[in-house]
Amino acid sequence: MNATTRSPTARVSALRTLSLVLAFTAAVGLIFGTAGFSAMEADRGLAVNVTDDESAYLGYEAVNHTVHDGEPTDIVEYRNQFDSDLGEFDVEVSSDHGRVTVVSAPEALGEGSKSRVTLVIRCDTRTTVPLLFEADGNGGGVSVSLDRTHTVTCVPKGPTVTGVIFDDASNGRVLVDGEDGAVAADVWIVGNPPTEPTGDLSEVEFDGTATFDTATKIRRQVNATPANWKIVAVEFPDRNVTYFHPGWDAGVYETPATADGVAYNGTVDEGLVASASVENGSVVVNGSSGDG
Repeated sequence: MNATTRSPTARVSALRTLSLVLAFTAAVGLIFGTAGFSAMEADRGLAVNVTDDESAYLGYEAVNHTVHDGEPTDIVEYRNQFDSDLGEFDVEVSSDHGRVTVVSAPEALGEGSKSRVTLVIRCDTRTTVPLLFEADGNGGGVSVSLDRTHTVTCVPKGPTVTGVIFDDASNGRVLVDGEDGAVAADVWIVGNPPTEPTGDLSEVEFDGTATFDTATKIRRQVNATPANWKIVAVEFPDRNVTYFHPGWDAGVYETPATADGVAYNGTVDEGLVASASVENGSVVVNGSSGDG
């Protein structure tokens, strides 16, 4: 009897082809990607969107980039954009920071619903905190997982600084929301007052053991010589804001006057302070208006 050997038909279903493509894509993502890994399976078919977190079947969005020490804060939001409920949903949060507490996280996501993860983060100084969110959900024949990393900045406790009022550039006081207290600050000063561009700027730092008291006027706290200096700007690095004297003009003073400081949203260095000017209520650096 002759035996006939037949090779199996080389046929791969459309679903198997798609599975292979997805497996390859996932492998590439694990090797080269930094944003995380996403995978989804459904009994009714297979649908994946990992390129746009906000419009993916499991939507993800970071909603805050800054937290304050000890204050519960919503950090990320998940949205169920499947056509069924995710009756089981779990989010694990981890961080090298070590002072992160989960206040609330979704345990289920109804069809079309959204929910946020709320954390409390503690910090003694201004600190960047990387956070890893690992989400897994199941329901209605759907299984989904999503890993994402988001970094926030933790700002320590203290008065909420809202502005600086300058007294003709020789003195000034800090405005706060709530009670006065100690904050980290850098006071930028210059000789009295320059009428030509100058690089003779000095920075008086208040951090660590020497803190700035918002209840006390600026000049009483700055020990600098010679005594005829003027204030250019007051920087609050923990709050990521600097208030410039409104008469400062790229190294010279126009007319030092009693007026509100002009906010620059960012920290500064000597080069930036020397080149900055205040024009029409905005801080202009190197000819362009903008924040740090």
